[in-house]
Amino acid sequence: MLHGYQRPQITIADFLDARGLPIEYGNRWDSQPPEDAYTQVAHPHRFAPVHEVTQALLEWMCARFKVRRYEDPGLARLLRVNDQDLIASVRLFPEDSRCAPMALVFTNFPSVHLEFGALFRRITPNCGCDGCDESVPEMLDELEEWIDAVVSGAFVEIMNWDQQLVTHLFHVKALGFAEESRSFEDISPARLARAREILPHDGRWAPWPVR
Repeated sequence: MLHGYQRPQITIADFLDARGLPIEYGNRWDSQPPEDAYTQVAHPHRFAPVHEVTQALLEWMCARFKVRRYEDPGLARLLRVNDQDLIASVRLFPEDSRCAPMALVFTNFPSVHLEFGALFRRITPNCGCDGCDESVPEMLDELEEWIDAVVSGAFVEIMNWDQQLVTHLFHVKALGFAEESRSFEDISPARLARAREILPHDGRWAPWPVR
């Protein structure tokens, strides 16, 4: 539960297609999208609620938990975000080192790059093109669920050095039990070394300390 957090009032705008009919984003294609849909982003501003909700979550975390917050433009460069696309790049470090750190990078698209713990990274929206047809309401729910898992101590990172895999586990009521793995091949040696230094021995990050 995100105690004390309230999602800002969000208006999901209606957009019309070439026929003047409302576009049902998130459920747009009955079958395979047309090929050119994967190269088009007709209404990128439909993702603006991602910024609004992420900003509200950021303010809530800073008010509720004992964390240090600072701007880090260098993080945006590591995530290959151009200076022209960057709005803000923020790191949050809980006072207790057993807790997962977090980073949020806001871009002009609009999108948000997320970094949790040692090695978890995600972009919301993941793509944004018309072909992928991502649902903004679902995106906002997932964003809040990820944050809930991190701050409540329900986020786990398991490093399997024999299989060269990292597995991320999220266990919160809304998500249930979510798991995903990725190969070390996609991770730089410097990040892997840093992960070895900061990860708890069992991979279980502690709940963030409340003020």
